[in-house]
Amino acid sequence: MRPTLLYALGFAAAAPIALGAQGQLQGKAFDNYTRAPLGNVQVSTSAGGTAVSAEDGTFSIACTTGMTAEFHRLGYNTYSTAVTDCTAPLLAGLTAGTQDLNAVSIVATRDAPSVQQPLSVTTLSRSELTRAGTGLFMDEALNAVPGIRFERRTMSGGQRITIRGYGNRTNFDGTGYKAYLNGIPVTDAEGVTMLDDVDFATLGKVDIIRGPASSLYGAGIAGVVNLYTLRPDQPGTTVEEDAMGGADGLFRSDTRLSGKSSSSTYLVNYGRQRYDSYRIHSASKKDYATFLGDFRPSERRNVTTFLTWAHSYDERAGQMDSASFFGKQNVGELPYLQNDGHVDMESVRAGVTHSYRFSEMFEPVVSAFFSGVDREDVFAVGLNPRSNQTFGGRAVLNTRFQNGDLPIIGVTGMEYEKTNQFAKSYPLNNKVVGGITTDMETHSQQYTMFTQWEVALPSQFKLTAGTSLNFVEYAISDRLTNAANPTHRDLSGRQTYDPILTPRVALHRMLGDNQSVYVSWGTGFTPSTVSDAVIAYTGKPNTGLKPEHGSQVELGIKSTVFDNRLSYQLALFQLSINDKLTSQSVFNSQGTQLYSYTVNAGDQVNKGLELAASYNALSAPVGILTQIRPWFTFAYSDFTYSHFASNNNNSGTVRYDGKQVVGVPKTVWTLGADASFAGGGYLAATAEHRGDMPLTYDNVHWTPGYTVVNAKAGIRRDLSEHLTLDAYAGAQNLTSQLYYIMVFLNGNYSGKAPNIYLPGPYTAKPFFGVRLSVRP
Repeated sequence: MRPTLLYALGFAAAAPIALGAQGQLQGKAFDNYTRAPLGNVQVSTSAGGTAVSAEDGTFSIACTTGMTAEFHRLGYNTYSTAVTDCTAPLLAGLTAGTQDLNAVSIVATRDAPSVQQPLSVTTLSRSELTRAGTGLFMDEALNAVPGIRFERRTMSGGQRITIRGYGNRTNFDGTGYKAYLNGIPVTDAEGVTMLDDVDFATLGKVDIIRGPASSLYGAGIAGVVNLYTLRPDQPGTTVEEDAMGGADGLFRSDTRLSGKSSSSTYLVNYGRQRYDSYRIHSASKKDYATFLGDFRPSERRNVTTFLTWAHSYDERAGQMDSASFFGKQNVGELPYLQNDGHVDMESVRAGVTHSYRFSEMFEPVVSAFFSGVDREDVFAVGLNPRSNQTFGGRAVLNTRFQNGDLPIIGVTGMEYEKTNQFAKSYPLNNKVVGGITTDMETHSQQYTMFTQWEVALPSQFKLTAGTSLNFVEYAISDRLTNAANPTHRDLSGRQTYDPILTPRVALHRMLGDNQSVYVSWGTGFTPSTVSDAVIAYTGKPNTGLKPEHGSQVELGIKSTVFDNRLSYQLALFQLSINDKLTSQSVFNSQGTQLYSYTVNAGDQVNKGLELAASYNALSAPVGILTQIRPWFTFAYSDFTYSHFASNNNNSGTVRYDGKQVVGVPKTVWTLGADASFAGGGYLAATAEHRGDMPLTYDNVHWTPGYTVVNAKAGIRRDLSEHLTLDAYAGAQNLTSQLYYIMVFLNGNYSGKAPNIYLPGPYTAKPFFGVRLSVRP
């Protein structure tokens, strides 16, 4: 075989293929983001030919120059391409989507259709991420996933993801879940996930695992979020220019160069984002540069490189009290305005991943990564500059033993991560900086050894079992402990947690090609962070914190019925959390939050139901309306406290046993519809509803629910063989609904009403954009 063909067909386990004669097209179907080969792909051509890809993704089909080839697979968006040379191998990269609810999702480094996985997992493709919104703010897409809540403290920063009611203990950044960007950890060794420097506009795919997945990912009770940068889907070189504008000074531009060949794939992108905002002192400026490259020097070897730089500046106006929020006022907290509250951050992230398939049985995958962040955080009463560097690696051995018709598949590996942080704190009043209160050098490291095995059993059963052994260490050096501060209390110290074992087991059964049921049990843990150990505002230690432990039982069904027109996923679960780490807030007499600190408040029991369904109501090759697909997601959350108390069980303890968990409505649903028209037109609309929810542990104070409607329409078509246009317009909050993008929990209502609301726009906000793609 010629070397070029080996390269072309060697993304993973490439079985040898003989090059066909003129008129017979050879090729391979694969996942465009993971490079995993895809079997059972239906291939059809405008010349009337049909074929089905083999397990290794290869196919052969009769060819006529100039014909169009289409690729269909359940759980993937249809891929279509023109064939200009019948002798050249055709590489068909398919992109997973949620439309059929059977999308391939990442489990460590190996792919499997969602219907074959015994856990709740959702994949959002590029089309879902930009469905009825701008694609710049992740809440537009993630809040449509049942059990997921994405919030942001500023217009484009301070993001917090809550999964099944877990993760809202802090008012900035995220805890309790693991996040990865192109396989590189975004979550640092403290367990903190900061998303301010992630360029959401260039994401092509997001996978979300709901519930503990520690047998593959280590610490984290809530789940895992895997983010992937956009990949080119067309062979050759493509130059793109995107421009988007909107209300309140919204502007985003992207200049992108990408290429795809038999031996490499690359993308270079520069993005510039500006937003004056609909709210006082809330402007946002962001600049991003990204390089992503996949290189295949041989049929067995793959090297992926990733490098990104980001700089962001987000103003902070603080929160609003209830009167200001419900009165739809454009106001901010005076201390934030006087101090010019903001977050100024610059970061670099880099990683390289190498995989080599020795045989059908063994494929090792090794990654190394580094990130560096400089951040200045100015808030109501203080200034916190900090710098941190994170580095580490992940090594995985994918194993497959073919035991007749009952294979045994295993994933074994380890992950190591260390974060070095240098942080200082100063009081700040009307931009006047006071004396330093903390000067900490911290060193955090986590390392995990994990293994998970899937054993196929008779009668379409599959048993999955795995575990991880987790190690967490923190070291603090208090730099204020010196001869110039003889009365200073030394806060230096070291915390080493006992190794924590987190097993997981699941039983799964296929009820046909596209239906399955499963039951699973898994465990996870979340340690306190270094930031929890010291109260930065007071400079005092916060001792005695214990890690949280969680266990989840889940029963689920996944199915595609009625000739693949109706797809749905249904999950029932109970997530039990012990020693819940909870933020206790301290407010001044004006209702402004001064600071918060962390306590182990008690236990939490989350019982819930999640449903996602879509129906392909119309799919017609001809006619004005070619496709219409309504879809629906729903989450019911019966989340309550148990043995739960305020004030860290001191003399002022108040117990909240049986109370509804704060920050989580009983019901959340999203209704949407996608439509396609002849000539490349498209239309999408969504309605997101959140029910009433408690704001305080005692459930005395509540915030009312809301329903937000978004819509977007556009046209996407080829203007010539080398030029493609995508033009669109839409609006957010079409009905001018009053709603919030974040709300602070457990405020002090004993005096003046606390400032807790971060409002969404009070009126409809239009946006529009155009994308030009040139393929030389």
